Amino acid sequence: MAIPSNVDQLFAQGVQFHSEGQLPQALQAYEQVLQLDPGHFDALHNTGIAAFQSGNFDAAAGFIRSALAVNPEHANALNNLGNALREMQQLEEALRSYDRALTLAPADANTHFNRAVTLQSLMRSAEALQAYEQALNLDAGDDQAWSNRAALLWQTGQYDLALVNADQALVLNPQNIEALNHRGNILQDQGQQEQAEQSYRQALALYPEYADAHYNLGRLLLAGERHADALQHLEQAVSLHPQHVQAHRQRALTLRVLQQAEQAQQAEATALQLQHELVAAYRQRGAELEQQLQHASAAAMYAAALELDGGDAELQQLHTRALDNSSQHEEVRRGLREVLRLKTERAAQHGAPQAGQPLDAEAALAAFEKLALLAPDNPGTYVNLALLLSGLDLRDQALARLDQALAIAPDSPIANVNKGLLLLARGDYEHGWAGYEWRWHAPELATYKTRRRFVKPQWSGSESLQGKTILLHAEQGLGDALQFCRYAALAKQRGARVVLEVWGTLAPLMASLDGVDQIVIEGDALPAFDYHIPLMSLAGAFNTRVDSVPAPASYLRADEAKRDAWAALLGPKTRPRIGIVWSGSATHGNDHNRSLPLSVLTPLISGQYEFISLQKDVRTMDQQSLDTLPIRQVAGQIKDFSDTAALCELMDVVLTVDTSVAHLAGALGKPVWIMLPKPFEWRWLEQGETSPWYPSAKLYRQQQMGDWEPVIAAVAADLNTLPGAGGMPRFQLHTN
Repeated sequence: MAIPSNVDQLFAQGVQFHSEGQLPQALQAYEQVLQLDPGHFDALHNTGIAAFQSGNFDAAAGFIRSALAVNPEHANALNNLGNALREMQQLEEALRSYDRALTLAPADANTHFNRAVTLQSLMRSAEALQAYEQALNLDAGDDQAWSNRAALLWQTGQYDLALVNADQALVLNPQNIEALNHRGNILQDQGQQEQAEQSYRQALALYPEYADAHYNLGRLLLAGERHADALQHLEQAVSLHPQHVQAHRQRALTLRVLQQAEQAQQAEATALQLQHELVAAYRQRGAELEQQLQHASAAAMYAAALELDGGDAELQQLHTRALDNSSQHEEVRRGLREVLRLKTERAAQHGAPQAGQPLDAEAALAAFEKLALLAPDNPGTYVNLALLLSGLDLRDQALARLDQALAIAPDSPIANVNKGLLLLARGDYEHGWAGYEWRWHAPELATYKTRRRFVKPQWSGSESLQGKTILLHAEQGLGDALQFCRYAALAKQRGARVVLEVWGTLAPLMASLDGVDQIVIEGDALPAFDYHIPLMSLAGAFNTRVDSVPAPASYLRADEAKRDAWAALLGPKTRPRIGIVWSGSATHGNDHNRSLPLSVLTPLISGQYEFISLQKDVRTMDQQSLDTLPIRQVAGQIKDFSDTAALCELMDVVLTVDTSVAHLAGALGKPVWIMLPKPFEWRWLEQGETSPWYPSAKLYRQQQMGDWEPVIAAVAADLNTLPGAGGMPRFQLHTN
């Protein structure tokens, strides 16, 4: 049968209307084409697309299926059919459609992206990540793929990788409001509240009607006790998205805090009513999908319901049944349950920050390497790679990656500071101190938030101090203050009046420090001064090199009266007296490496020596071991560092992990044996048994990460050489 000649003209008109966004006119033209030629593939396909764009997904699927009946091998139509099925929550059928499309056009980035979105909806996280990676391999400039991947990584607790992906999305498209919102969520869960707030506000500046950003900013402000501002944004969220259950709940909580009880009760009632309605809707849709044998899709619906009502036992059973009836492997089902657990925990905590979960090093390294290939212009990728490589003690490779980051962004604070630390560990103090000064400008670091801002300038090392007053102020940890307070004497030699500000626990001990004219406890009023400088900036200001570290035999002294009191308490010494410290602060970022369980030291402990615990805070797991070992416990009588200093002075050796007592003993000039984890912190350099900072120190280094046994064996051998130890081996450690 001959096709009327005006079919092509009608179809062209339809395409013109369609391209101009005039969907009713386009549909009318396509309909006329189909009346003349019912098997017109392009008219069927385009009608399906127009129906999709109009929100009629069922009709869209029907027309696209009709088109595929004409041409079953059309990859783009299969992709579009998948999109319609996904919107209808027929996720498994959508996946099958995408998979068929990819067998015909395996290099189509859009289909890989759509497949990834569907897998993400099914909470099949590992597969979704792989699908996004395939999409980005084909189109690394797809900012939405980076943004979606960031959200998925955040949902699964992989915060560092998530942040890199969000940042890459914003490099490609600074106006991607979803990426800004995801970035805010990531930063909020990492405890970086100021940066999170900035991201949310950037999103809202671009799109003031973005309900999710209002909600997330509201919960952040609520957590920060900025209640009035929180209420404003939460009310915006529920106004823009009236069915946002969590926004209603957060609003109710805020109203409670603001003592608006009646309004809070109304908000809680609204949230509860919405929860019931949405749970019922999800449950009904799940049941419908199960009847269609779409078990995985049904499981996703039940999971969405459980996010709202995790305590519904019947709903949990429906979810489990749908999972068990799905074709997914058991590990995928476990992954889905884990994602649901993380999401419900996050919702239950009302936006409270969560600590990032540690990543498997090899998996994270591989992931960042792939990111570097996909996003070669993103300096953050190289910085994260460097941090991982440094943590694996691959410092040469870490430096190379930081150089790549700095080639792209020479003024990147985090890249500069991390390179500075690596150079300091190498002994390249000339360049290392300069890099370390960037710590004040890197928002990722705690120093950025704690930076002191004075009207008076920071001393650079070049200005004359003759007749001037300089304020030296402590920063970061106790050990840092103990290590760098030595520079007070050098400032005094320049003719300065030296004021030292430290924490109260250090103040009594610092009274013995040469060169200090006045000690101020942090928080007290400061005297007038001409210059200031943080303690750890002094090394750079004095142009310190490894061979010019100011390292007197001792520069701190214990209080004589306290030393005598402790000597009386301990009684006469009949054996070598060993002070031991096996753990530092549990909040330290590297505590899991540098601290060790007391049980690891058990082979050293015997009556041949008198062991004194210098550990002020003993963890519960260690207290049980401590109570069974011949170690004297005096923690209850240690009030501050002046007590610890007095005890150190009475020891023959202080044996410690890398914590503040190591610096204290070194500053006192006492023999101190320091057990170091691998990789070593920058201040101990990369190799050697001695330290340029403490002439009395001996370093015992791990050769393999986490392996303390050879370290303990070396310490045991040296203990047996102490005068009065008898020189007889007490035990034999098996090291293989």
